[in-house]
Amino acid sequence: MKRRVGGLETEYGLVCVRADGSRALEPEAAARELFRPVVAMGRSSNVFLRNAARLYLDVGSHPEYASAECDDWWELVAQDRAGDRIFADLATQANQRFAADGQDARIHLLKNNVDSAGNAFGSHENFLVDRRGEFTRLPKYLLPFLVTRQIITGAGGAVRPAGKDGEDAPAQFVFSRRSDHMWEAVSSATTRTRPIINTRDEPHGDPTRFRRLHVIVGDSTMSEVSTYLRFATTDLVLRAIESGRALPELSLHDDISAIRAVARDLTGTTPLPLAGGGTTTALEVQQRWLDHVTEFADESERSVLETWQRGIDAVRTGDRSWAAENLDWAIKERLFTQIAERRGVALDDPRIERLDLAYHDIDPAQSVFHALQRRGLAPQVLDEARIETARTTAPTTTRAHLRGQVVTAAQDHGVDHVVDWTTLRLTRPGAMPIQILDPFATALPAVDALLEEIRSQGTAAAADPMPFA
Repeated sequence: MKRRVGGLETEYGLVCVRADGSRALEPEAAARELFRPVVAMGRSSNVFLRNAARLYLDVGSHPEYASAECDDWWELVAQDRAGDRIFADLATQANQRFAADGQDARIHLLKNNVDSAGNAFGSHENFLVDRRGEFTRLPKYLLPFLVTRQIITGAGGAVRPAGKDGEDAPAQFVFSRRSDHMWEAVSSATTRTRPIINTRDEPHGDPTRFRRLHVIVGDSTMSEVSTYLRFATTDLVLRAIESGRALPELSLHDDISAIRAVARDLTGTTPLPLAGGGTTTALEVQQRWLDHVTEFADESERSVLETWQRGIDAVRTGDRSWAAENLDWAIKERLFTQIAERRGVALDDPRIERLDLAYHDIDPAQSVFHALQRRGLAPQVLDEARIETARTTAPTTTRAHLRGQVVTAAQDHGVDHVVDWTTLRLTRPGAMPIQILDPFATALPAVDALLEEIRSQGTAAAADPMPFA
């Protein structure tokens, strides 16, 4: 599939604390306060926005943002960053209400995967695949890539492994903390067993033509380069698998043992047992896939290959000079090392943990990552105008364009409506739903008629219907 639709679902960590750091509100109460403008706008904590994304409160009081469908990976990064900005604004509004009421409370939203209590929350990637392909064949080739992809796109972090006799060993830096929370290679579950690839068959499109590949192993990443590489490299690997040509035989003996071993080896050279005998390494798996997919990349994707290679080389050579300003794990490795040495503390010191959380704070005024960006020590590929546009404008080259038009028109004219990934309808009696099963559709006469009906029956809204965007 040369042209592929994808999307990113991000669960945010939520904490509400007092000035002294103690908990001010339980997550459920803090989430209700955070979503107050959302409920006022859509009479629900589950809404679709003008940019065609879904914003909602997930199980466990996790605020979640699911980006609109994108067929360009930099556009997906822009849409993902727009979600950060929308939620950051909601948090700012909640904090302003706390201050106005004289409450000692402040909400922080964290774009990471593991909280201080060890609870995990996800960053799920979705890729459109052809229904006619053999879906059961995908994991055999995709799993070794996903298990080792963390040496490029991991968010990094410090963990304290269990030592002998139940004692904790010294903390160490890892490529990904998410790896310790994966329990199966492939499963239809998402939370109980938490697999690398989820097989729940929800195509959000024509089920006779499409299937959705749901990858839940990835880290939430602050770096635009890391987020881009998660999708761009996986897309190229999927194209190679779909081609039907010979592929690298790299199936691992135990994917879950391997993913933990890869996380802890910053050299990328730990031997990983293969299913057919012998061993490989994380570096070898990534290099072999990069070499293999080169023929599937067009001229516009040469930069993907070059950036991927630079990430591999950073691990192989130990020269972090490029990676430490572009890839999350390497940025954090340098930052943690500097702070630990400067203050004479170990990686399991509470100050390092607080630094890790602050790195992932999505409030530009509070975030360590954004502070590094302003100092030129973290990447900023997308300009502000593109991110701001993505807050209220859906991608124009996928079905999201139609959904975004309907939501925008309905909000502007005060018309009640219901939309989801495949369906658009008004809530008046007798209104017939419009179903859009083609993710690539950008124009439909039925949608044009619906937009005209909205404009004719509605009245201009007197106030901004979406003050948080």
